[in-house]
Amino acid sequence: MKYIDEFNDPGLARRLLDEIRATATRPWALMEVCGGQTHSIIRHGIDQLLPEQVELIHGPGCPVCVTPLDVIDKALAIAARPGVIFCSFGDMLRVPGTDRDLFRVKSEGGDVRVVYSPLDALELARKNPGRQVVFFAIGFETTAPANAMAVHQARRLGLTNFSLLVSHVRVPRRSRPS
Repeated sequence: MKYIDEFNDPGLARRLLDEIRATATRPWALMEVCGGQTHSIIRHGIDQLLPEQVELIHGPGCPVCVTPLDVIDKALAIAARPGVIFCSFGDMLRVPGTDRDLFRVKSEGGDVRVVYSPLDALELARKNPGRQVVFFAIGFETTAPANAMAVHQARRLGLTNFSLLVSHVRVPRRSRPS
Protein backbone atom coordinates (compact mmCIF):
# COMPACT_ATOMS: atom_id res chain seq x y z
CA MET A 1 0.00 0.00 0.00
CA LYS A 2 1.52 3.33 -1.06
CA TYR A 3 2.79 5.52 1.84
CA ILE A 4 1.99 2.94 4.52
CA ASP A 5 4.46 0.13 3.88
CA GLU A 6 7.25 2.68 3.37
CA PHE A 7 7.00 3.62 7.05
CA ASN A 8 7.90 0.07 8.04
CA ASP A 9 10.76 -0.59 5.62
CA PRO A 10 14.02 -1.33 7.51
CA GLY A 11 16.05 -1.21 4.28
CA LEU A 12 14.75 2.25 3.46
CA ALA A 13 15.48 3.38 7.03
CA ARG A 14 19.08 2.14 6.73
CA ARG A 15 19.54 3.92 3.39
CA LEU A 16 18.16 7.17 4.84
CA LEU A 17 20.47 6.92 7.85
CA ASP A 18 23.43 6.32 5.51
CA GLU A 19 22.46 9.47 3.56
CA ILE A 20 22.19 11.48 6.78
CA ARG A 21 25.62 10.26 7.94
CA ALA A 22 27.15 11.16 4.55
CA THR A 23 25.50 14.58 4.50
CA ALA A 24 26.05 15.63 8.13
CA THR A 25 29.76 16.34 7.88
CA ARG A 26 29.64 19.09 10.51
CA PRO A 27 27.40 19.64 13.56
CA TRP A 28 23.70 20.07 12.78
CA ALA A 29 20.99 21.22 15.16
CA LEU A 30 17.46 20.26 14.14
CA MET A 31 14.33 21.30 15.98
CA GLU A 32 11.24 19.18 15.86
CA VAL A 33 8.53 21.67 16.73
CA CYS A 34 5.58 19.36 17.35
CA GLY A 35 5.34 17.17 20.43
CA GLY A 36 3.94 14.39 18.23
CA GLN A 37 7.14 14.46 16.20
CA THR A 38 9.26 14.28 19.36
CA HIS A 39 7.20 11.36 20.66
CA SER A 40 7.58 9.41 17.40
CA ILE A 41 11.31 10.08 17.16
CA ILE A 42 11.93 8.82 20.69
CA ARG A 43 9.42 5.93 20.57
CA HIS A 44 11.06 4.54 17.43
CA GLY A 45 14.62 5.14 18.67
CA ILE A 46 15.46 7.48 15.81
CA ASP A 47 17.29 9.79 18.21
CA GLN A 48 19.64 6.89 19.08
CA LEU A 49 20.28 6.05 15.42
CA LEU A 50 21.31 9.51 14.26
CA PRO A 51 25.02 10.32 14.07
CA GLU A 52 26.40 12.25 17.05
CA GLN A 53 26.88 15.43 14.99
CA VAL A 54 23.08 15.67 14.60
CA GLU A 55 21.58 17.29 17.68
CA LEU A 56 17.82 17.18 18.12
CA ILE A 57 16.24 20.13 19.89
CA HIS A 58 12.80 19.55 21.31
CA GLY A 59 10.75 22.58 20.37
CA PRO A 60 7.93 24.37 22.09
CA GLY A 61 5.17 22.27 20.54
CA CYS A 62 2.85 23.41 17.81
CA PRO A 63 0.41 26.14 18.79
CA VAL A 64 -2.56 23.81 18.41
CA CYS A 65 -1.10 21.27 20.83
CA VAL A 66 0.16 23.71 23.44
CA THR A 67 -2.70 26.19 23.63
CA PRO A 68 -3.50 26.26 27.36
CA LEU A 69 -6.75 24.61 28.43
CA ASP A 70 -8.02 27.81 30.03
CA VAL A 71 -7.61 29.65 26.70
CA ILE A 72 -9.50 26.90 24.88
CA ASP A 73 -12.26 27.06 27.50
CA LYS A 74 -12.43 30.86 27.02
CA ALA A 75 -12.74 30.31 23.28
CA LEU A 76 -15.57 27.85 23.81
CA ALA A 77 -17.43 30.21 26.13
CA ILE A 78 -17.06 33.13 23.69
CA ALA A 79 -18.09 30.99 20.71
CA ALA A 80 -21.26 29.91 22.52
CA ARG A 81 -22.43 33.48 23.16
CA PRO A 82 -25.39 34.73 21.15
CA GLY A 83 -24.47 37.46 18.70
CA VAL A 84 -20.88 36.25 18.29
CA ILE A 85 -19.27 34.98 15.11
CA PHE A 86 -16.26 33.01 16.33
CA CYS A 87 -13.54 32.57 13.69
CA SER A 88 -10.74 30.05 13.88
CA PHE A 89 -8.29 28.15 11.77
CA GLY A 90 -9.71 24.69 11.07
CA ASP A 91 -7.13 22.78 13.08
CA MET A 92 -8.48 24.25 16.34
CA LEU A 93 -12.04 22.93 15.91
CA ARG A 94 -11.32 19.48 17.34
CA VAL A 95 -9.01 20.59 20.16
CA PRO A 96 -10.80 19.58 23.37
CA GLY A 97 -11.59 21.97 26.15
CA THR A 98 -12.72 20.83 29.57
CA ASP A 99 -15.99 19.39 28.32
CA ARG A 100 -16.33 20.04 24.57
CA ASP A 101 -14.68 21.43 21.45
CA LEU A 102 -15.58 24.08 18.86
CA PHE A 103 -17.35 21.49 16.70
CA ARG A 104 -19.65 20.75 19.63
CA VAL A 105 -20.30 24.46 20.19
CA LYS A 106 -21.15 24.77 16.48
CA SER A 107 -23.51 21.78 16.66
CA GLU A 108 -25.20 23.39 19.67
CA GLY A 109 -25.92 26.53 17.65
CA GLY A 110 -22.78 28.63 18.05
CA ASP A 111 -21.70 30.53 14.95
CA VAL A 112 -18.23 29.05 14.54
CA ARG A 113 -16.52 29.63 11.20
CA VAL A 114 -13.27 28.44 9.69
CA VAL A 115 -11.13 31.21 8.21
CA TYR A 116 -7.77 31.17 6.51
CA SER A 117 -6.53 34.56 7.68
CA PRO A 118 -7.36 37.16 10.33
CA LEU A 119 -8.34 39.37 7.39
CA ASP A 120 -11.16 36.91 6.60
CA ALA A 121 -12.50 37.49 10.11
CA LEU A 122 -12.08 41.24 9.68
CA GLU A 123 -14.17 41.08 6.50
CA LEU A 124 -16.89 39.20 8.41
CA ALA A 125 -16.89 42.01 11.00
CA ARG A 126 -17.24 44.58 8.23
CA LYS A 127 -20.19 42.69 6.70
CA ASN A 128 -21.89 41.98 10.07
CA PRO A 129 -21.84 45.27 12.01
CA GLY A 130 -24.49 44.06 14.46
CA ARG A 131 -22.46 41.04 15.56
CA GLN A 132 -19.23 40.70 17.51
CA VAL A 133 -16.58 38.86 15.46
CA VAL A 134 -13.79 37.19 17.44
CA PHE A 135 -10.75 35.72 15.75
CA PHE A 136 -8.95 32.93 17.64
CA ALA A 137 -5.40 34.15 17.02
CA ILE A 138 -3.23 31.13 17.71
CA GLY A 139 0.16 30.56 16.16
CA PHE A 140 3.87 31.13 16.43
CA GLU A 141 5.30 34.60 16.89
CA THR A 142 5.46 34.76 13.10
CA THR A 143 1.66 35.08 12.99
CA ALA A 144 1.57 38.00 15.42
CA PRO A 145 2.23 40.69 12.77
CA ALA A 146 -0.74 39.56 10.64
CA ASN A 147 -2.97 39.54 13.71
CA ALA A 148 -1.75 43.00 14.71
CA MET A 149 -2.35 44.26 11.19
CA ALA A 150 -5.94 42.99 11.34
CA VAL A 151 -6.48 44.96 14.57
CA HIS A 152 -4.86 48.01 12.98
CA GLN A 153 -7.14 47.68 9.94
CA ALA A 154 -10.22 47.29 12.14
CA ARG A 155 -9.33 50.48 13.97
CA ARG A 156 -8.60 52.30 10.72
CA LEU A 157 -12.01 51.22 9.38
CA GLY A 158 -13.74 52.21 12.62
CA LEU A 159 -14.92 48.67 13.33
CA THR A 160 -15.75 48.20 16.99
CA ASN A 161 -17.12 44.68 16.58
CA PHE A 162 -13.80 42.93 15.89
CA SER A 163 -11.53 41.40 18.51
CA LEU A 164 -8.95 38.68 18.99
CA LEU A 165 -8.48 35.91 21.53
CA VAL A 166 -4.69 35.50 21.40
CA SER A 167 -2.45 32.57 22.21
CA HIS A 168 0.94 32.89 20.53
CA VAL A 169 3.81 30.46 21.02
CA ARG A 170 7.36 31.70 20.83
CA VAL A 171 10.15 29.58 19.44
CA PRO A 172 13.03 30.48 21.77
CA ARG A 173 16.34 31.52 20.35
CA ARG A 174 19.04 29.00 21.05
CA SER A 175 22.28 30.43 22.34
CA ARG A 176 25.39 28.98 20.82
CA PRO A 177 28.18 27.81 23.10
CA SER A 178 31.18 30.13 22.89
